[in-house]
Amino acid sequence: MLKSFQARLIMFILVLLALAQLGTALAVLSSLKEGNYKQGVQSIDVSRNVFDLFLASRAEQLTKGVEILTSDFGFKQAVATRETGTIQSVLENHGARINADVSILVSPSGELISATQNIDLNNTIGDLVVAARRSGGSSISTMIALNNLAYQLVLVPIRAPNIIAWVGMAFLLDRALAEQIKDVTGLDISFVFEKDNQLFSGGSTLPQDEKATLLKSIDNIQRILVEPAFSNDEKYLTLGMDLGIPNQWGMIHLSYGPWLQSYNDTRKQLVLIFTGALVLALLLGVGLARNMTRPISRLVEYATQIGRGEAKDKVTAPEIEGEFGVLSHTMKTMQNAIINREKELTFRASHDVLTGLFNQSAVEQFLGKTLPKEQGGLVLVNIRHFKDINNMLGFDVGNVLLSKMAERLQGWGHDANMLARLNGDKFLLIFDRNITLQDCSELKCLYAKEFEVEEGSSIRLDISIGVLPFEHATSSVNSTMRRLDIVADEARESSELCVFYQIGQDENHRRQLSIIRDLPAALVNNQLFVVYQPKVGLASDDCHEAEALIRWVHPELGFVPPDEFIGLLEHAGIIQLLTKWVLETVLSQLSQWWALGHEIRVAVNLSAHDLVDENLPSMVSDALKANHLPVRALALEVTESAVMKDRVQVIRVLKALQDRGVHLAIDDFGTGQSSLSYLRELPVNEVKIDRAFIQYIDTNKDDEFITKATIDLSHSLGFQVTAEGAENAEGVALLRQYHCDKIQGYFFSKPLVADAFFQWREAFHRR
Repeated sequence: MLKSFQARLIMFILVLLALAQLGTALAVLSSLKEGNYKQGVQSIDVSRNVFDLFLASRAEQLTKGVEILTSDFGFKQAVATRETGTIQSVLENHGARINADVSILVSPSGELISATQNIDLNNTIGDLVVAARRSGGSSISTMIALNNLAYQLVLVPIRAPNIIAWVGMAFLLDRALAEQIKDVTGLDISFVFEKDNQLFSGGSTLPQDEKATLLKSIDNIQRILVEPAFSNDEKYLTLGMDLGIPNQWGMIHLSYGPWLQSYNDTRKQLVLIFTGALVLALLLGVGLARNMTRPISRLVEYATQIGRGEAKDKVTAPEIEGEFGVLSHTMKTMQNAIINREKELTFRASHDVLTGLFNQSAVEQFLGKTLPKEQGGLVLVNIRHFKDINNMLGFDVGNVLLSKMAERLQGWGHDANMLARLNGDKFLLIFDRNITLQDCSELKCLYAKEFEVEEGSSIRLDISIGVLPFEHATSSVNSTMRRLDIVADEARESSELCVFYQIGQDENHRRQLSIIRDLPAALVNNQLFVVYQPKVGLASDDCHEAEALIRWVHPELGFVPPDEFIGLLEHAGIIQLLTKWVLETVLSQLSQWWALGHEIRVAVNLSAHDLVDENLPSMVSDALKANHLPVRALALEVTESAVMKDRVQVIRVLKALQDRGVHLAIDDFGTGQSSLSYLRELPVNEVKIDRAFIQYIDTNKDDEFITKATIDLSHSLGFQVTAEGAENAEGVALLRQYHCDKIQGYFFSKPLVADAFFQWREAFHRR
């Protein structure tokens, strides 16, 4: 709803105009209502003044009428002589003549002498007479209540010559008087009194039903004495007047019907005007919105075309003046920028930014369309030791080398279907023709020439070349790229001119992946087990030590040699998982033997990854404690090559293990890269001479000499010596002659499972 700008603009104009019209109408109606109210109040105020003047004039006339009576000599004489009958007759006759409702004669002290009606004056007349006498004895005109009715009273003194009495004439405030006042003011008049908290009418010009309704609606008489108030139905605006008599009031009623009618007529006219204005605004709004939104609609269409990616020559920016023209020009500039950016992104998506060659994504798309194929092949060129070049000369020089290498490849592989840089230091060429050794030789010679990286500074690159003929590729791009990686890895490790993919290499790679992937499950499913090869002490000809070795029978691959899977696990970075399992398994077995009183020490081999782990010493200690074993129950063996990976860190870890009392041994000594001078730095207890020097010691004088020298050197440094690989009695005799401490080899026993090792040991000791 209202999604388009044009609809929202029309709605905005309509709402704006409606609010303005509504505000104007409310202001006019409010002003009119307030004006009507003020005029009504003004009319009531005028009527109130007329009401007061009318009563004052009437009092004056009544006073004159009573004074005529008081000046009559005969009446004075009757009063003086207290002729009651004469007084009564005169009061009735004269009262009737001037339309008085009640006539009275009171003494100078205020006592009633005669009255035309039986009334209860209480002390009202007496108080008036006393007050008049104090003021000089002038006539009195006032309002009094007699029998809950309001009267206008005139009191005139009778003098002879002193005041001998007072004549009073009372005139009822009734409907007749109200009608007279209405004739003058034009407004309805009511006289009301309160009895038992309820208002009653003493006389009113209002219709009977409206009078009753109005009196019931007045809940607070005191409020309307201050300002006029509307009746509940707003038919009358009423103002109360204080007559000076307790619980007696007068009321002026303004009929508000004509005013309401005028107000309602004006309101209807405003509604018609308001409706007409909205219709006119709708028409004007539609026209104005269309005129204003026409350029916007053109811009929207232009933006939609750009968004759909239509060709630049098919999309034309609209010619518009003013601010929308600026927007149109900006959108055109944006369109050009988008096109250029798309071109750049498209190029980057399929090309290497540094060299401008195709990238791996482009190669995979090309192979996806090309495979399977019989003729041609893929040539992967890899720069050897490029990481070292980056580290020594910097990445800037490395980037220069990569760019120059790409230029030479473009020159040599001009007939290639595709030349790409895969990542880092790898370049790929794809040919339709078959690749030969001659091609590899030419490519190798191409890089025999030095690269000039800076003025006066050149460098020669060594490359490895791997070739995957299309006939050995599969229809799958992923499989093809995997075979290419396999042959590239082999070429990098090979010293040959180039390496061609051979059938079966992919299966070997899959075997390696299976070994790495299946190890965690193999540990859980008991596919791996530990065997123990005895170490025989020559001095006492006994066996209290063994080396733990791992065996793996894979459910699909069968027996997997330790040399194969341990190297793969080290390369994959999960060898520590295996180390932890071996420790737990060996210590669990040792806890059983030690519990039976057989104090056997078993050696466990550690990898280079284990030796750089600072948590290894605490892990070993915790494992020993968990199996309730002393530290002398365990020995750890490390190779020279593992130590040389990170000599400083390894020595720190070995020192921590030695401080905890763990027996440490250098395994396969003599085959690593270290010199004998490093031996004295290592915190170890034992040296194990590699089987390569022991196996033919009885027939090879060089091996015999090296073995004797190693034993002597190790003993001089305080190390025990163990010879590995003893397989005949002659070799054992020589080792005994040269005071070797322990022998491990098939001459005594092959590696055995735990139960078989224990039985062999028992038999060896009983012989």
